[in-house]
Amino acid sequence: MDENTMNRRALLGGMAAAGAAGTIGALTPRDATAAQPAAPDMGTSQAPTITDVRGKVVYITGGSSGIGLGIAQVMHEAGANVVIGNLDDKQFADALKKFPDNDARIHTVVHNVMDKDGWQRTADEIEKKYGPVAILVNNAGVGLQQLASTGTLKDWEWGMGVNLWGPIYGVNAFVPRMLAGKSGAHIVTTTSTSGLLPGSGAGIYTVSKIAAIGLMEELRQELRETNIGTSAFVPGLTQTNIGQSESHRPEDLKNTAAPTAALPRAGGGAPRAPGGQRPTAAAPPSPYWARPQDPVVVGRVVLDGILHNDLFIVLQPEYRMGMEARMNAFLESMTPVQPMPAAIASGNYYRTPIYVQEIAHRKATQKRTIPGI
Repeated sequence: MDENTMNRRALLGGMAAAGAAGTIGALTPRDATAAQPAAPDMGTSQAPTITDVRGKVVYITGGSSGIGLGIAQVMHEAGANVVIGNLDDKQFADALKKFPDNDARIHTVVHNVMDKDGWQRTADEIEKKYGPVAILVNNAGVGLQQLASTGTLKDWEWGMGVNLWGPIYGVNAFVPRMLAGKSGAHIVTTTSTSGLLPGSGAGIYTVSKIAAIGLMEELRQELRETNIGTSAFVPGLTQTNIGQSESHRPEDLKNTAAPTAALPRAGGGAPRAPGGQRPTAAAPPSPYWARPQDPVVVGRVVLDGILHNDLFIVLQPEYRMGMEARMNAFLESMTPVQPMPAAIASGNYYRTPIYVQEIAHRKATQKRTIPGI
Protein backbone atom coordinates (compact mmCIF):
# COMPACT_ATOMS: atom_id res chain seq x y z
CA MET A 1 0.00 0.00 0.00
CA ASP A 2 1.48 3.36 -1.03
CA GLU A 3 1.71 6.44 1.17
CA ASN A 4 -1.16 8.27 -0.52
CA THR A 5 -3.60 5.43 0.01
CA MET A 6 -2.44 5.05 3.61
CA ASN A 7 -3.23 8.71 4.25
CA ARG A 8 -6.74 8.20 2.97
CA ARG A 9 -7.34 5.14 5.07
CA ALA A 10 -5.86 6.83 8.14
CA LEU A 11 -8.70 9.33 7.94
CA LEU A 12 -11.15 6.43 8.12
CA GLY A 13 -9.67 5.12 11.35
CA GLY A 14 -7.00 2.73 10.12
CA MET A 15 -7.00 -0.80 8.88
CA ALA A 16 -9.89 -3.22 9.41
CA ALA A 17 -9.77 -5.93 12.05
CA ALA A 18 -7.42 -8.78 11.22
CA GLY A 19 -10.26 -11.19 10.48
CA ALA A 20 -11.55 -8.95 7.70
CA ALA A 21 -8.20 -7.78 6.39
CA GLY A 22 -8.45 -9.71 3.14
CA THR A 23 -11.94 -8.46 2.36
CA ILE A 24 -11.23 -4.83 3.14
CA GLY A 25 -7.90 -4.86 1.36
CA ALA A 26 -9.72 -5.52 -1.88
CA LEU A 27 -11.74 -2.35 -1.35
CA THR A 28 -8.75 -0.01 -1.01
CA PRO A 29 -9.22 3.04 -3.26
CA ARG A 30 -6.95 3.22 -6.30
CA ASP A 31 -4.54 6.13 -6.30
CA ALA A 32 -5.22 8.24 -9.35
CA THR A 33 -4.75 11.66 -7.77
CA ALA A 34 -1.82 13.83 -6.89
CA ALA A 35 0.00 13.06 -3.65
CA GLN A 36 -2.18 13.88 -0.66
CA PRO A 37 -0.48 15.22 2.45
CA ALA A 38 -0.96 13.63 5.81
CA ALA A 39 -3.64 15.17 7.98
CA PRO A 40 -2.39 18.46 9.44
CA ASP A 41 -2.28 19.15 13.15
CA MET A 42 -5.79 20.34 13.98
CA GLY A 43 -5.39 20.44 17.72
CA THR A 44 -7.06 18.25 20.29
CA SER A 45 -10.68 17.23 20.41
CA GLN A 46 -13.05 18.91 22.83
CA ALA A 47 -12.16 17.87 26.37
CA PRO A 48 -14.80 15.98 28.36
CA THR A 49 -17.37 18.42 29.65
CA ILE A 50 -18.53 16.01 32.38
CA THR A 51 -16.08 13.78 34.27
CA ASP A 52 -18.42 12.56 37.02
CA VAL A 53 -22.22 12.23 36.87
CA ARG A 54 -22.69 12.11 40.63
CA GLY A 55 -25.27 14.74 41.55
CA LYS A 56 -25.89 15.65 37.90
CA VAL A 57 -29.38 15.75 36.39
CA VAL A 58 -29.92 13.34 33.50
CA TYR A 59 -33.02 13.34 31.29
CA ILE A 60 -33.62 10.26 29.11
CA THR A 61 -36.46 10.19 26.60
CA GLY A 62 -37.93 6.78 25.94
CA GLY A 63 -36.42 5.86 29.29
CA SER A 64 -39.03 3.45 30.64
CA SER A 65 -37.78 0.33 28.84
CA GLY A 66 -34.99 -1.13 26.72
CA ILE A 67 -31.89 0.93 26.04
CA GLY A 68 -33.27 4.02 27.76
CA LEU A 69 -33.98 2.12 30.97
CA GLY A 70 -30.54 0.50 30.84
CA ILE A 71 -28.93 3.94 30.61
CA ALA A 72 -31.14 5.17 33.44
CA GLN A 73 -30.05 2.30 35.69
CA VAL A 74 -26.38 2.96 35.02
CA MET A 75 -26.71 6.70 35.57
CA HIS A 76 -28.60 6.16 38.83
CA GLU A 77 -25.99 3.65 39.97
CA ALA A 78 -23.32 6.27 39.29
CA GLY A 79 -25.06 8.80 41.55
CA ALA A 80 -27.05 10.93 39.11
CA ASN A 81 -30.56 12.31 39.53
CA VAL A 82 -32.39 10.52 36.74
CA VAL A 83 -35.55 11.56 34.94
CA ILE A 84 -37.11 9.03 32.59
CA GLY A 85 -39.62 10.25 30.05
CA ASN A 86 -42.09 8.26 28.02
CA LEU A 87 -45.05 8.80 25.70
CA ASP A 88 -47.42 7.53 28.41
CA ASP A 89 -47.21 6.14 31.93
CA LYS A 90 -47.98 2.50 31.12
CA GLN A 91 -44.42 1.23 31.60
CA PHE A 92 -43.38 3.36 34.57
CA ALA A 93 -44.50 0.89 37.23
CA ASP A 94 -42.30 -1.87 35.80
CA ALA A 95 -39.43 0.53 35.15
CA LEU A 96 -39.40 1.78 38.74
CA LYS A 97 -38.93 -1.79 39.98
CA LYS A 98 -35.33 -1.44 38.76
CA PHE A 99 -34.68 1.23 41.41
CA PRO A 100 -34.98 1.40 45.20
CA ASP A 101 -38.49 2.09 46.46
CA ASN A 102 -39.40 5.78 46.74
CA ASP A 103 -35.89 6.80 45.72
CA ALA A 104 -35.58 10.58 45.58
CA ARG A 105 -33.11 10.39 42.69
CA ILE A 106 -35.53 8.92 40.17
CA HIS A 107 -38.43 10.78 38.58
CA THR A 108 -40.81 10.05 35.71
CA VAL A 109 -42.45 12.41 33.22
CA VAL A 110 -45.02 11.78 30.52
CA HIS A 111 -43.58 13.40 27.42
CA ASN A 112 -44.38 13.03 23.73
CA VAL A 113 -41.15 13.98 21.94
CA MET A 114 -43.13 15.04 18.86
CA ASP A 115 -44.76 17.81 20.90
CA LYS A 116 -42.35 20.72 20.50
CA ASP A 117 -44.07 22.82 23.14
CA GLY A 118 -44.04 19.88 25.52
CA TRP A 119 -40.24 19.98 25.52
CA GLN A 120 -40.22 23.35 27.23
CA ARG A 121 -42.80 22.24 29.79
CA THR A 122 -40.78 19.10 30.51
CA ALA A 123 -37.57 21.09 30.92
CA ASP A 124 -39.34 23.42 33.36
CA GLU A 125 -40.70 20.49 35.36
CA ILE A 126 -37.28 18.85 35.63
CA GLU A 127 -35.59 22.08 36.67
CA LYS A 128 -38.22 22.62 39.35
CA LYS A 129 -37.62 19.09 40.65
CA TYR A 130 -33.82 18.80 40.49
CA GLY A 131 -32.31 21.84 38.81
CA PRO A 132 -30.85 22.25 35.30
CA VAL A 133 -30.36 19.19 33.12
CA ALA A 134 -26.68 18.38 32.62
CA ILE A 135 -27.10 15.35 30.35
CA LEU A 136 -29.82 14.98 27.75
CA VAL A 137 -30.21 11.54 26.19
CA ASN A 138 -32.41 11.71 23.09
CA ASN A 139 -33.30 8.03 23.17
CA ALA A 140 -36.97 7.79 22.20
CA GLY A 141 -37.36 6.05 18.86
CA VAL A 142 -39.70 3.94 16.77
CA GLY A 143 -38.65 0.93 14.70
CA LEU A 144 -40.77 1.73 11.70
CA GLN A 145 -40.61 -1.19 9.23
CA GLN A 146 -41.64 0.67 6.09
CA LEU A 147 -39.52 0.97 2.96
CA ALA A 148 -38.43 4.42 1.83
CA SER A 149 -39.69 3.61 -1.67
CA THR A 150 -43.23 2.61 -0.67
CA GLY A 151 -43.87 4.17 2.73
CA THR A 152 -46.76 6.59 3.06
CA LEU A 153 -46.42 10.20 4.08
CA LYS A 154 -47.93 9.21 7.43
CA ASP A 155 -45.11 6.67 7.82
CA TRP A 156 -42.56 9.39 7.08
CA GLU A 157 -44.19 11.89 9.42
CA TRP A 158 -44.22 9.41 12.29
CA GLY A 159 -40.78 7.89 11.74
CA MET A 160 -39.00 11.17 11.16
CA GLY A 161 -41.12 12.89 13.81
CA VAL A 162 -39.92 10.64 16.63
CA ASN A 163 -36.46 9.62 15.42
CA LEU A 164 -35.28 12.96 14.05
CA TRP A 165 -37.59 15.79 15.05
CA GLY A 166 -37.65 14.52 18.63
CA PRO A 167 -33.88 15.06 18.98
CA ILE A 168 -34.14 18.35 17.09
CA TYR A 169 -36.78 19.61 19.53
CA GLY A 170 -34.60 18.40 22.40
CA VAL A 171 -31.61 20.32 21.10
CA ASN A 172 -33.75 23.40 20.56
CA ALA A 173 -35.10 23.23 24.12
CA PHE A 174 -31.93 22.37 26.04
CA VAL A 175 -28.94 23.90 24.23
CA PRO A 176 -29.92 27.48 25.19
CA ARG A 177 -30.47 26.39 28.80
CA MET A 178 -27.15 24.52 28.90
CA LEU A 179 -25.24 27.42 27.39
CA ALA A 180 -26.81 29.87 29.82
CA GLY A 181 -25.92 27.63 32.76
CA LYS A 182 -22.24 27.56 31.70
CA SER A 183 -21.68 24.29 33.58
CA GLY A 184 -20.48 21.10 31.96
CA ALA A 185 -23.25 19.52 29.88
CA HIS A 186 -23.64 16.76 27.32
CA ILE A 187 -26.13 15.66 24.68
CA VAL A 188 -26.39 12.07 23.45
CA THR A 189 -28.67 10.95 20.64
CA THR A 190 -29.42 7.26 20.18
CA THR A 191 -29.09 6.33 16.51
CA SER A 192 -28.61 2.85 15.04
CA THR A 193 -26.40 0.61 12.95
CA SER A 194 -28.92 1.54 10.25
CA GLY A 195 -27.61 5.08 10.63
CA LEU A 196 -24.24 3.80 9.45
CA LEU A 197 -25.30 1.28 6.83
CA PRO A 198 -28.55 0.85 4.89
CA GLY A 199 -29.74 -2.68 4.29
CA SER A 200 -32.01 -3.61 7.18
CA GLY A 201 -35.11 -3.36 5.02
CA ALA A 202 -36.49 -0.53 7.19
CA GLY A 203 -35.89 2.37 4.83
CA ILE A 204 -37.62 5.23 6.61
CA TYR A 205 -35.98 4.20 9.88
CA THR A 206 -32.59 4.18 8.13
CA VAL A 207 -33.06 7.68 6.73
CA SER A 208 -34.08 9.02 10.14
CA LYS A 209 -31.06 7.50 11.86
CA ILE A 210 -28.57 8.68 9.23
CA ALA A 211 -30.00 12.17 9.71
CA ALA A 212 -29.75 11.86 13.50
CA ILE A 213 -26.04 11.05 13.25
CA GLY A 214 -25.59 14.07 10.99
CA LEU A 215 -27.32 16.22 13.60
CA MET A 216 -24.82 15.17 16.26
CA GLU A 217 -21.85 15.68 13.95
CA GLU A 218 -22.98 19.20 13.16
CA LEU A 219 -23.53 19.92 16.85
CA ARG A 220 -19.98 18.78 17.61
CA GLN A 221 -18.68 21.24 15.04
CA GLU A 222 -20.82 24.09 16.35
CA LEU A 223 -20.48 23.42 20.10
CA ARG A 224 -16.90 22.11 20.36
CA GLU A 225 -15.67 25.32 21.96
CA THR A 226 -18.55 25.54 24.45
CA ASN A 227 -19.48 23.77 27.68
CA ILE A 228 -21.60 21.19 25.80
CA GLY A 229 -20.23 17.84 24.69
CA THR A 230 -22.00 15.77 22.05
CA SER A 231 -22.20 12.09 21.15
CA ALA A 232 -23.89 10.06 18.42
CA PHE A 233 -24.67 6.79 20.13
CA VAL A 234 -24.83 3.80 17.75
CA PRO A 235 -26.20 0.66 19.43
CA GLY A 236 -26.73 -2.55 17.55
CA LEU A 237 -29.09 -5.39 18.29
CA THR A 238 -30.21 -4.93 21.90
CA GLN A 239 -32.87 -6.46 24.14
CA THR A 240 -35.66 -3.92 23.63
CA ASN A 241 -39.33 -3.75 22.74
CA ILE A 242 -38.71 -1.68 19.60
CA GLY A 243 -40.57 -4.36 17.66
CA GLN A 244 -43.76 -3.19 19.38
CA SER A 245 -43.44 0.34 18.03
CA GLU A 246 -46.59 0.17 15.90
CA SER A 247 -48.72 -0.15 19.04
CA HIS A 248 -47.64 3.40 19.95
CA ARG A 249 -48.38 5.02 16.59
CA PRO A 250 -50.73 8.04 16.97
CA GLU A 251 -54.22 7.51 15.60
CA ASP A 252 -53.92 10.38 13.13
CA LEU A 253 -50.75 8.86 11.63
CA LYS A 254 -52.08 5.32 11.17
CA ASN A 255 -52.46 4.10 7.60
CA THR A 256 -55.93 3.26 6.34
CA ALA A 257 -54.62 0.57 3.98
CA ALA A 258 -52.48 -2.46 4.76
CA PRO A 259 -48.70 -1.85 4.56
CA THR A 260 -47.02 -2.49 1.22
CA ALA A 261 -45.16 -5.79 1.15
CA ALA A 262 -41.40 -5.47 1.57
CA LEU A 263 -39.30 -5.75 -1.56
CA PRO A 264 -37.00 -8.79 -1.70
CA ARG A 265 -33.53 -8.21 -0.29
CA ALA A 266 -30.52 -8.48 -2.55
CA GLY A 267 -29.06 -11.93 -1.99
CA GLY A 268 -32.31 -13.24 -0.51
CA GLY A 269 -33.40 -13.54 3.07
CA ALA A 270 -35.91 -11.67 5.17
CA PRO A 271 -35.39 -8.04 6.16
CA ARG A 272 -33.57 -7.67 9.46
CA ALA A 273 -34.75 -5.73 12.47
CA PRO A 274 -33.79 -2.03 12.44
CA GLY A 275 -30.16 -1.58 13.39
CA GLY A 276 -29.65 -5.25 14.14
CA GLN A 277 -28.26 -8.53 12.95
CA ARG A 278 -29.11 -12.14 13.53
CA PRO A 279 -27.58 -13.26 16.84
CA THR A 280 -25.12 -16.13 16.77
CA ALA A 281 -25.77 -19.32 18.71
CA ALA A 282 -22.28 -19.53 20.22
CA ALA A 283 -21.93 -18.40 23.83
CA PRO A 284 -20.37 -14.91 23.95
CA PRO A 285 -16.97 -14.49 25.64
CA SER A 286 -18.30 -11.49 27.61
CA PRO A 287 -21.51 -9.44 28.01
CA TYR A 288 -20.08 -6.92 25.53
CA TRP A 289 -20.17 -9.53 22.76
CA ALA A 290 -23.64 -10.90 23.50
CA ARG A 291 -26.00 -10.43 20.58
CA PRO A 292 -28.52 -9.05 21.41
CA GLN A 293 -26.86 -6.96 24.09
CA ASP A 294 -28.16 -6.31 27.59
CA PRO A 295 -29.42 -2.71 27.93
CA VAL A 296 -27.40 -2.24 31.14
CA VAL A 297 -24.20 -3.25 29.32
CA VAL A 298 -25.13 -0.75 26.63
CA GLY A 299 -25.72 1.89 29.32
CA ARG A 300 -22.25 1.33 30.77
CA VAL A 301 -20.64 1.94 27.40
CA VAL A 302 -22.73 5.10 26.95
CA LEU A 303 -21.62 6.45 30.33
CA ASP A 304 -18.01 5.74 29.42
CA GLY A 305 -18.50 7.58 26.13
CA ILE A 306 -19.92 10.63 27.89
CA LEU A 307 -17.05 10.72 30.39
CA HIS A 308 -14.59 10.64 27.46
CA ASN A 309 -16.69 13.00 25.31
CA ASP A 310 -16.60 10.55 22.41
CA LEU A 311 -18.20 11.92 19.26
CA PHE A 312 -19.20 8.41 18.21
CA ILE A 313 -20.18 5.70 20.70
CA VAL A 314 -20.38 2.55 18.59
CA LEU A 315 -21.23 -0.74 20.27
CA GLN A 316 -20.91 -3.26 17.45
CA PRO A 317 -17.40 -3.08 15.93
CA GLU A 318 -18.07 -6.05 13.67
CA TYR A 319 -19.70 -3.61 11.25
CA ARG A 320 -16.37 -1.90 10.60
CA MET A 321 -15.93 -3.78 7.32
CA GLY A 322 -19.25 -2.42 6.07
CA MET A 323 -18.32 1.12 7.08
CA GLU A 324 -14.97 0.85 5.32
CA ALA A 325 -16.76 -0.34 2.19
CA ARG A 326 -19.22 2.57 2.39
CA MET A 327 -16.51 5.19 2.91
CA ASN A 328 -14.29 3.66 0.24
CA ALA A 329 -17.23 3.80 -2.18
CA PHE A 330 -17.28 7.56 -1.58
CA LEU A 331 -13.52 7.80 -2.08
CA GLU A 332 -13.61 5.79 -5.28
CA SER A 333 -16.31 8.15 -6.54
CA MET A 334 -14.01 11.13 -5.89
CA THR A 335 -11.28 9.94 -8.26
CA PRO A 336 -10.98 12.77 -10.82
CA VAL A 337 -11.70 11.95 -14.47
CA GLN A 338 -8.93 14.39 -15.39
CA PRO A 339 -5.66 15.31 -13.61
CA MET A 340 -6.38 17.68 -10.75
CA PRO A 341 -4.90 21.20 -11.19
CA ALA A 342 -2.17 21.94 -8.69
CA ALA A 343 -3.96 25.05 -7.42
CA ILE A 344 -6.98 22.94 -6.45
CA ALA A 345 -5.05 19.93 -5.19
CA SER A 346 -3.13 22.05 -2.68
CA GLY A 347 -6.25 23.27 -0.87
CA ASN A 348 -7.38 22.27 2.60
CA TYR A 349 -10.66 20.47 2.14
CA TYR A 350 -11.29 19.09 5.60
CA ARG A 351 -13.98 21.73 6.27
CA THR A 352 -14.02 20.81 9.97
CA PRO A 353 -11.34 19.52 12.35
CA ILE A 354 -13.71 17.25 14.27
CA TYR A 355 -12.91 14.02 12.41
CA VAL A 356 -9.14 14.39 12.53
CA GLN A 357 -9.43 15.33 16.19
CA GLU A 358 -11.71 12.36 16.93
CA ILE A 359 -9.35 9.92 15.25
CA ALA A 360 -6.47 11.12 17.42
CA HIS A 361 -8.69 11.06 20.52
CA ARG A 362 -9.86 7.50 19.94
CA LYS A 363 -6.36 6.24 19.18
CA ALA A 364 -5.10 7.82 22.39
CA THR A 365 -7.91 6.32 24.52
CA GLN A 366 -8.35 2.88 22.95
CA LYS A 367 -7.39 1.02 26.11
CA ARG A 368 -10.35 1.44 28.44
CA THR A 369 -11.70 -0.39 31.44
CA ILE A 370 -15.46 -0.06 31.73
CA PRO A 371 -16.78 -1.14 35.15
CA GLY A 372 -19.31 -3.94 34.93
CA ILE A 373 -18.23 -5.24 31.53
